[in-house]
Amino acid sequence: MKSSFGLLLLGVVCFSAVAQTTGPGARTWTSSDGKKMEATFVGREGAGVKVRMANGATFTIPLDRLSVEDQAFVRQQPAADATAAKPGELAALKEWPRGVSLDEPPQPTVVTEDAAKKEFVYRSGHYEFRCDSRLGSNVVKEFSRIFEATHLLNWQLPLDLKPKPEEGQELFMARLYTNKEDYFANGGMTGSAGVYQRGEKALSVPLASLGVKMVGSRVSLEKTSDDDNATLIHEITHQMMNHWLPKLRTWYVEGSAEAIAMLEYQRGRFTFIGLKQRLSNYLQRRGSDGKNFTMLDPEELFSIDGRTWSAALASIRGQASQNYASAGLMAYFFYYLDGKGDAANIIAYLRELESGDRNAEPEAFKKHLIRERSMDDFREEVKKAFRKEGLNITFAPVGKNMAVSAP
Repeated sequence: MKSSFGLLLLGVVCFSAVAQTTGPGARTWTSSDGKKMEATFVGREGAGVKVRMANGATFTIPLDRLSVEDQAFVRQQPAADATAAKPGELAALKEWPRGVSLDEPPQPTVVTEDAAKKEFVYRSGHYEFRCDSRLGSNVVKEFSRIFEATHLLNWQLPLDLKPKPEEGQELFMARLYTNKEDYFANGGMTGSAGVYQRGEKALSVPLASLGVKMVGSRVSLEKTSDDDNATLIHEITHQMMNHWLPKLRTWYVEGSAEAIAMLEYQRGRFTFIGLKQRLSNYLQRRGSDGKNFTMLDPEELFSIDGRTWSAALASIRGQASQNYASAGLMAYFFYYLDGKGDAANIIAYLRELESGDRNAEPEAFKKHLIRERSMDDFREEVKKAFRKEGLNITFAPVGKNMAVSAP
């Protein structure tokens, strides 16, 4: 990650028209050659100082690039607390909100634009975007909105997920590809609008999914489809939950992302109003009529593993759609319908996993999610709860994914 003072000044100059104000606690910093900038002190980091710009972007500046006075100020401050929450991330909400919205559009900064190397790097408050084409500030601002809004939503959910970048990274990473061929060559799946690659610690996205189209060397903005937005929100949510993924069962890894992608999203705002209609619309996108759906049997859904889930994507026609929708509906049930409809049971499940090891999951699952219910009683409760949502649920016989379960 580049961190020169000159680079920070470049960001201030380039975006002075859209970033006139500074955040609380901002101070004037002076470089060793006399240049000035406004930023908020975040903390000391080794031989440098971490600061935050008014747009939320953070940078680390080498101490020797600062004035003598600024160096003295930094040395008087305590070391940075890596676990401290950023502004706007103080705590999860205590109950489901009516909506979650960015206060203002992100104001990205330019980090690197190297045409010879086809290396173009931009940052918003919590994301670093690496692209193979030069993009204007307005273009980056438009598509970074969906990334930052999804980050904010996952922070504010009463599930208290505490999103954080992958280990060893300061920001979440997204790799953007001008050509879909390059996207596919780097792990993207045919027909997908984006994919989170946990091993790569990055989200890969073709520019077309972000409403960005290259016409020669010119960039044009186009409206993205609802399906593209839903897929991106699903994959961004996976990235927000990267530190949870090893602890969770496959159905909830996918179902939690589906439940977020199910929400209405418009230009930086997620809405929880009209969930019944969103549920119907979601199932229609998954091939249902929106009023009737055949779910995987809970026994099969709860026990499906990642290998079986992935194999179904390629091996069984139509099975992937049923798998995803079943996982999404089950997450919907535990979020809004189970118990008092306040997600208390799945929150208790998450808290136990958060404080314990992975081996504690089976007992936590039984204790908080299934509780004292037999599987037959649980099936009936799920059916009854969804009938109140206007949806008739039936369960498929166990074994829909069995054809790809064998070694």
